Amino acid sequence: MRRKALLYTLEIMESRELNFEKALKRLEEIARLVKKKETSLEESLDLLEESVELFNYCNESLELPKREVVEDESEE
Repeated sequence: MRRKALLYTLEIMESRELNFEKALKRLEEIARLVKKKETSLEESLDLLEESVELFNYCNESLELPKREVVEDESEE
């Protein structure tokens, strides 16, 4: 499962089907799964790895507009 979940997430990210809202929703879903404490250690590690990728995607999605604003301000 570990590799399947991560590969699926990376596939979605690369295909541009992922957006900030979908990534955030999946992160919330992962948090719910882990809080249930019904996941095995291996599944938890898989989810952690997937959540790191999703977090990085969300973080980059938020940082990009900031950088564009700073670049625009420096050009003026």
